Amino acid sequence: MTNTPTEPKTHDPLLRLRNIIGPYGILPVSRSTFYALVAAGKIPKACKLSARISAWRESDILAYIASAEADDAGR
Repeated sequence: MTNTPTEPKTHDPLLRLRNIIGPYGILPVSRSTFYALVAAGKIPKACKLSARISAWRESDILAYIASAEADDAGR
C-alpha cells in the first residue's frame, strides 16, 4: 500500500476579543464599535467556545479589514 500525499488542512486560528481590538489588537476600534460592526453584519458573529468564551475566526477579521481598506481606496 502506498501513501499518497494529501492537501494540508487549512488552519484558521480563533482570536479572542483582546487579540482583535485594543492597543495590541489588529483592529484599532473600541469594544462598543466592534460590537456595533458585528450587529450591523459587517463582521460575522463569534464562535461560542463555552457559555462565557467567544472567539472570532482570524480569516473573518482579516476579510473585514481588507474590505474596509478597499472601501477607503475607492473613495
